[in-house]
Amino acid sequence: MKQIIRLLLVAGASLGALLSCRSLVLEDRSWCPSFLYYELINGSLFPRYDSLLTAVCSHPKGAEIAGGTTTIGDILDGRFYMVVRGTEAVRGWGLVGWKGLSREGNAWTVPIGDEYPPLYRFAFTAPVAEESFTVPVELVKEHAKVTLQFVGFETFTGAGGRFPFDVVVRSGTSGIDPQTGIPVKGPFEFTPKEGTIGRYEFTLPRQGDRSLTLELYGRESVYPRTGFENAYDLHDILLRLGGITWEEKNLPDVYIEVDYQQTTVSVSVSPWGTVDLDYEF
Repeated sequence: MKQIIRLLLVAGASLGALLSCRSLVLEDRSWCPSFLYYELINGSLFPRYDSLLTAVCSHPKGAEIAGGTTTIGDILDGRFYMVVRGTEAVRGWGLVGWKGLSREGNAWTVPIGDEYPPLYRFAFTAPVAEESFTVPVELVKEHAKVTLQFVGFETFTGAGGRFPFDVVVRSGTSGIDPQTGIPVKGPFEFTPKEGTIGRYEFTLPRQGDRSLTLELYGRESVYPRTGFENAYDLHDILLRLGGITWEEKNLPDVYIEVDYQQTTVSVSVSPWGTVDLDYEF
């Protein structure tokens, strides 16, 4: 028995550790790793090839001890992470759609001028078991996709003309703490491009204050007007017309129609139903 043990201890690093940990049933195995598995509750809603960034931290100190980049498919197929056996508990998080964000400490933020990515997140805190343990996690939608449609501006451009103003979205929230889900303060500014006539699409992070605005600036090439033209309290519009408080577990997608001539707005929220009310500026 001693010869077998000695051979196992000098075998390759990770394989030797696994074999010896599983073979020395009657020996002290406090030095062996514990194996963390994720049970991704809503993983079937995502393509298997979607990239997933994870981090596992000791609790409560917070030092990262495991994690990295994998895929949804790997997690569903049973990929595990090794955690030091002496750790009492771990906490961690996972992000899908994080590309385009920059990290500084616990804050993941988008640079000024860039669009916020379609971000999904999970987080957990769990005790560490001796052999292995499974943590159920659910990816939460941390972004709102906004479709903005302007109508009634033909008086300025004539039939078939582009919307005569540039659209700028501003906010005081530029990212998120993936462990806590708390929005990160910082300047957010994005200028979406016009798709079909008068139509814009952009993505917003979960908001942490009431500073979300939509601003219009003139286009000299389309209409002889420069500088600031108008501003809309987008936070108030979404709250009053769509009932969006930014505290929902999964943020909705939103369709906003602005009648520029009549100065009215209608909002449709998906998948929590539709409200169609007029809002006077």
